[in-house]
Amino acid sequence: MEYVIKAENLWKIYPDGTKALRGVNFTLRKGEFVGIMGPSGSGKSTLIHLLGGLDKPTQGKVFFMERDISLMTEEELTNFRRGKVAYIFQFYYLLEDFTVLENLLLIGDLLGIKSAQQKALDLLTLLRLSHRLNHKPYQLSGGEQQRVAIGRALMAEPTVIFADEPTGNIDWEEGKKIFDIFKKLNEEKGISFVVATHNPELSRYFNRIVKLRDGVSTV
Repeated sequence: MEYVIKAENLWKIYPDGTKALRGVNFTLRKGEFVGIMGPSGSGKSTLIHLLGGLDKPTQGKVFFMERDISLMTEEELTNFRRGKVAYIFQFYYLLEDFTVLENLLLIGDLLGIKSAQQKALDLLTLLRLSHRLNHKPYQLSGGEQQRVAIGRALMAEPTVIFADEPTGNIDWEEGKKIFDIFKKLNEEKGISFVVATHNPELSRYFNRIVKLRDGVSTV
């Protein structure tokens, strides 16, 4: 199976001396749905940030589609990520002054997507948000806001979606609905997912689980 990401001997040491990751290796194959699990402070978010190019390792390498992204400049990395990678976080980071539809259209404009409005409308229908087009984020529930964040990520048609505790701010029932959407996108569109979570009840969704403790992979 084709590798999308391969990380070798990743270390991340912060200025205060904290060793967030200590020699972690990781691979992601095309079409995989991988969970990164472990207790709070185990290094899950740090690993997500390094794999997706949001931060650079202190030591080690990250290959994305056979290119070493750890050597890229910020400009090179930004251009390389565009259209290949999307992120979904615990906090939704929606633009509060813009409507649901406008939050997606801004991404379409940024990426120069043709027929961005129709694409946004189709995504919001898929995400059960067609009745919320003209609402602003503060008028939505937590689950609805997270679905808007998913729609925004999907505007780029990414190869990989990184999700960091995506159900951390919503209840269990809404969390399951979010993961059902992830699984559908994985199976029907072939999007690879790397999801960090400390919730063991979500284990059944993953093809494979990488467990972290104190910055070290335990499997």
